[in-house]
Amino acid sequence: MDSGRLLRPLPLVLIFLFAAVAVGDLVQMMIEEPPPPPEIAGTTIPYFEALEPVIDFRSDGRDLAVEIRPIPELARGQWSAAKPQGVWARGATAEFRLELAAAGYRELIVECQPASGNRAVGTLRLNVNGFDLGVVDLVPGWHRYRFVLPGGAVHPGSNRVILDFPDRDPTERPQRALLIRKIGWFLDDDVGVDVLDGGGPVSLDLSAERVSIRRSGVLEIPIVLDDRTDALQMRYRFRFGSGRADVVVEQSEDRGVGQDHTMRATVSADEKSAGRIRVPLHGRRGAFVVRIRADLGLAGSQLLISSLRLVEEGDPTRRPWAANPRPN
Repeated sequence: MDSGRLLRPLPLVLIFLFAAVAVGDLVQMMIEEPPPPPEIAGTTIPYFEALEPVIDFRSDGRDLAVEIRPIPELARGQWSAAKPQGVWARGATAEFRLELAAAGYRELIVECQPASGNRAVGTLRLNVNGFDLGVVDLVPGWHRYRFVLPGGAVHPGSNRVILDFPDRDPTERPQRALLIRKIGWFLDDDVGVDVLDGGGPVSLDLSAERVSIRRSGVLEIPIVLDDRTDALQMRYRFRFGSGRADVVVEQSEDRGVGQDHTMRATVSADEKSAGRIRVPLHGRRGAFVVRIRADLGLAGSQLLISSLRLVEEGDPTRRPWAANPRPN
């Protein structure tokens, strides 16, 4: 028997087997869902720093999902522990320090209540960085007191604030003098005292991809990217049609693998009060930060983000943008 005739079909058999294996692998890849890109929600806590901060001294006035800055540093022995109603200033003076990102504040509003009975104090003097802001007469119950800040009184960095009670004898044993609930710092020199009302400046539910920014400032969210991440996608709406926001993704200080580059996009209510943007990331890897700098303009304006997530190449929601091609 001619063995050559028997071996002639063998290459065809091998080709068929290799083709069958390749088709099987392709089908398996199509059946198996590829791993998703990283999620925005992680183990780190985002923080928000308001441009015009309202410091809430109540123990239950803090959002545990986000760190609200600045945080006052109370002088030891001059303040009580934080309570649901606020924090007590004790003795004849009480001091705290505050790290502020900006200068130019022109007005300070204090929401407080003096102690009653034989502990009552009748006046409050405020001093900021050596600038005397004057004296106000305190009335029983909760009230809001306005102080004018001279030009140059507040500077970026650490600021020293002293509450002084002129009618309190400094030699007496420290007692509760004033219960402070909120203190607000404002660039406008004629804001309404009701500006202290309402909840926190920002609320986050990153697992639901939702963010609400209610005051001008900077929200910073740490993230970790891998090469599956193609873009940051955001759906937004400006409430009351006022404001703008810069959205930046940049590498954090502990640099990861990949290119050191800043990616950004800008949205403005003047151009479009609602819509969607994509910040291209092009598969970068490492520790990054999402920074949303919001300037809301009119009082009461809000930036509502209904979707903030990382998407991958080939995501069905991806819309091609000719202005953002992938690099070679």
